[in-house]
Amino acid sequence: MRIAVSSSTFRRPLAAGELTQLEWVERCASVLGADGVLAAVADFPRTDPEYVAQLRKVAVDLGLVPFGLDAPGLFDAAAAAAAAKAGGAASFPAADYLPGDLFALASAFGALVVRTTLPPPGEVPPATFVGTVVAAKAFSRAAKAANVTILVAPALGTIGADLAGVKHLLKDVDSAWLRACPSAPTDPASFGAKDRYPAFTASPADDPVVVADHASRAWLILDAPAEERAWDLIGDAIQALRQAEAQRLQVARR
Repeated sequence: MRIAVSSSTFRRPLAAGELTQLEWVERCASVLGADGVLAAVADFPRTDPEYVAQLRKVAVDLGLVPFGLDAPGLFDAAAAAAAAKAGGAASFPAADYLPGDLFALASAFGALVVRTTLPPPGEVPPATFVGTVVAAKAFSRAAKAANVTILVAPALGTIGADLAGVKHLLKDVDSAWLRACPSAPTDPASFGAKDRYPAFTASPADDPVVVADHASRAWLILDAPAEERAWDLIGDAIQALRQAEAQRLQVARR
């Protein structure tokens, strides 16, 4: 299990200027001992190639994997446009809906994944679903061109409120570049026999033994509420997860 820390947890100090993105990366390595980082698109003070290259180099020099970008609601505007566009699915223009040239940013950062969530149901949920499928197919083609996988995490208040909802949409999209990103405590009984998940999500409130068991062969994206004790919460969670993983491996070797 490899642990990546999302900068979304530290949105408050980053937005207030109390913490720079470079300092966040440094502390993820020196204070938290994380394996990788997931940088929220909203937390980039600049997206020019020089700055992004510097951020990537700092991460790599510190032994961190620039695992990915966090871009919640990536499909929202595109899905709404596609749903409102009668019969225009075949000509859906993906490039019109790539905020800040997302995949160029991901490539410059060296990101392996982009994590997102699905749109809210809207006034006509079936139309939102269809529009999201169209949008997701377009984004998947762009992701393939950039060699970046899009991870879709379940989120309350969206058409992918749980893993089943996310999988239902992904089945219609039918792209290897769009994968579900379940919560690690999810009951494995809900996983299909052929399901393979590149990453799971977890929070400090989750049972570390359960998380370590379910995410043992994948990346784990660790999120916490954006509050003053975020560093302590994430640090304690990582320590507990490392201990749980060590115990799991010890038992497996017997």
